[in-house]
Amino acid sequence: MNIATLGPKGTFSHEAALKHSRKSKIIFTNTIRDVFGIVAKGSADFGIVPIENSITGTVGQSLHCLIDNNLKIKSEVLLKIEHCVVGFADSLRDIKSLYIHPQTYEQCERFIKKEIPKARIIYTSSNGRSAEMISKSKDKTQASIVPNIAIGIYNLKVLKKNVKDNRLNITRFFVVAKSDDGKSGFDRTSIAVYPHVNKPGVLYSILGQFAKRGINLAKIESRPSKAKLGRYIFYIEFDGHRTENHIIEALKKIEEYSDVTMLGSYKRGSLN
Repeated sequence: MNIATLGPKGTFSHEAALKHSRKSKIIFTNTIRDVFGIVAKGSADFGIVPIENSITGTVGQSLHCLIDNNLKIKSEVLLKIEHCVVGFADSLRDIKSLYIHPQTYEQCERFIKKEIPKARIIYTSSNGRSAEMISKSKDKTQASIVPNIAIGIYNLKVLKKNVKDNRLNITRFFVVAKSDDGKSGFDRTSIAVYPHVNKPGVLYSILGQFAKRGINLAKIESRPSKAKLGRYIFYIEFDGHRTENHIIEALKKIEEYSDVTMLGSYKRGSLN
């Protein structure tokens, strides 16, 4: 089995891929869109992409790629996020430049402003790239904030462990494939809904179909439709599997006044 995920080595995506399967070969890509492309072409059996962080919210590129492609959500992986400051400085006070991924910065901003306030922030394309750059530099005035997995891979010196602004920092990853999964009894379903008309009460009508049947909504988010300014696609997650009768009934009703794209039914993940 091959798994495609965002590279290079040493990212949280790398860690999520290992949590999903330690027996599979990992193919590292440059972008999230590349992950979808490799799976769609059949060069990888699965792709693993970040979809949501408990602090910074939805990863927009992953959601757009999911809606734009024919791949399905096969399962989800929940990963507890732990950062550390790495570099070759003698202390945090010696750091003048900090290489960091934008989402990592958002998750550690208060720590950075308190402990490394004078450091120049240099954004990178991934946490793995941050670690790679520091590893090659050996400059004692440069540092980075990276996942624990990157320390051993790039032989980095740890200046500060367990860096975080919030006690609970979790990222949810989707495992995408050409088909979703069967019913497990602990499932969630994701859909994209594009209403045929833009008028008052449309969203209320959509949500009402779930409420009438006692279907618990886990998430709803609007995304630009890319067709016209002011028109949106609604991304909706709810408990249950697409094969259950009450869910089939709800979706059938919604399809009377909206285009519904089934993104997949999948077993919910855990932190264990």
